[in-house]
Amino acid sequence: MRSKKILVFTIGLILFPCFLAVAIQRCIMCGMDAQKSETKFTVQITEGTKEVPPGEYSFCCLHCLVLLRARMKGGKISSIMVRDYNTVTHKYDSGDMIDAIKAFYLVESGLRPRGSMVPFMLVFSAREKAEMFKKVYGGRILDWEGIWKYTEARH
Repeated sequence: MRSKKILVFTIGLILFPCFLAVAIQRCIMCGMDAQKSETKFTVQITEGTKEVPPGEYSFCCLHCLVLLRARMKGGKISSIMVRDYNTVTHKYDSGDMIDAIKAFYLVESGLRPRGSMVPFMLVFSAREKAEMFKKVYGGRILDWEGIWKYTEARH
């Protein structure tokens, strides 16, 4: 009986870290828990490279995605989703994921999203929501092309 308990305990010790690795979506660039980030990005890579095979990857912020894209010469990204700040609650991993290319990005505002890195930005599915936050917290609103250039210039 004792050896059975030891075996079960040992198997549990081996499998528990595997469970955690699946349960937590780590940013592949910095290791942060991307699910905690109010600026979480998920990227589907359809044509990988030697360094980054095809698959879905999570990022804590656009800065980390910019770093990955710089290393991923020749790969192909089929979709980029980002968390809509307007739908984030205080619950873990909350907020709707929206198409990053169609989103509106509020930068240089007085708000700092949790779990993100510089440059801080808030992401919205509707320009009207971004404008509301801008009126209260300041900043500038950028589209996808603008935010990409803005982030690349700061890394």
